Amino acid sequence: MANKNPNSKIDKRFQKVWEQFKDHHKTEGYKLVSIFDIYLPFWQCKQNVVIEKEMELDRFSRIILELVNSKITSHTEICAFLGIDEDSFVTVQFHFLIKNDLIRETQIGVYEITHEGLSFLQNKTKLKNIETVEFEYYITEKMDYLKNDLTQDFFDPNFPIDTQVSAGRKNNFSGYTVMQTHQVQKSESAKEIPHKQKPTYRFVSEQRNDFTSFFNKQFEDKNFYDFADSDLEAHKRSICFYGLLYENESNKDERFLEIRQSQKSVKNFINSEIENTLTNKATKYLKENADFV
Repeated sequence: MANKNPNSKIDKRFQKVWEQFKDHHKTEGYKLVSIFDIYLPFWQCKQNVVIEKEMELDRFSRIILELVNSKITSHTEICAFLGIDEDSFVTVQFHFLIKNDLIRETQIGVYEITHEGLSFLQNKTKLKNIETVEFEYYITEKMDYLKNDLTQDFFDPNFPIDTQVSAGRKNNFSGYTVMQTHQVQKSESAKEIPHKQKPTYRFVSEQRNDFTSFFNKQFEDKNFYDFADSDLEAHKRSICFYGLLYENESNKDERFLEIRQSQKSVKNFINSEIENTLTNKATKYLKENADFV
């Protein structure tokens, strides 16, 4: 059962957490009045995106590029230098270099290096390819329903939702335990904030700058270029945390809901780390839904 006051019988599952945090905000005038499991809403999204990806130039193509730069420019001369037939299948690399604007054909069978090709040889630029890939990511639910602001955030469940955390916490973080919402089996005392703001393509596209920044941080060798289409899959997901309800000792109507990690929250539980972003969201929800707890 959730704890109604310090004198009530404390569920054994919450005993240690109660003792650890009951006076955590005492100097601010708040006392801990209840602890419970709380299931918070998230969205698992999938959509196709167009990306730029760095490519490595194969050794044969690089040799051709270097020969052209060294004024060995005719198809016949290059093939003779390499010891290959002029109609060899490997000469398809000439077309590859032309397509990527590293060389140009000035007349039939004669080439010259382009500015881009020279820059590439000098390691000033990288060769990039455009391709379409499926991208999976998560979004936090917008819990501040009464205000006209966007509080949904992109995140990767393998990393902490809070972005301002220590390097040690990041390195030790094992990833959130994400559940399919329809499979959640919660106790009677557990609380659940519902899903209400299903992400749409329009919402994501309007957050293009944030989406681009988030995507580019996920990959070292890829950059977001564009959305491939307007299709977006979004599925309800939940993560279970500890909910710690604090009450102002001078004004019982002044409350806040602190969110902390539990054994159900993360794959390898270490301690009940606070989730600042989710605490702010949950407290806003509590203010708009006073009878939630």
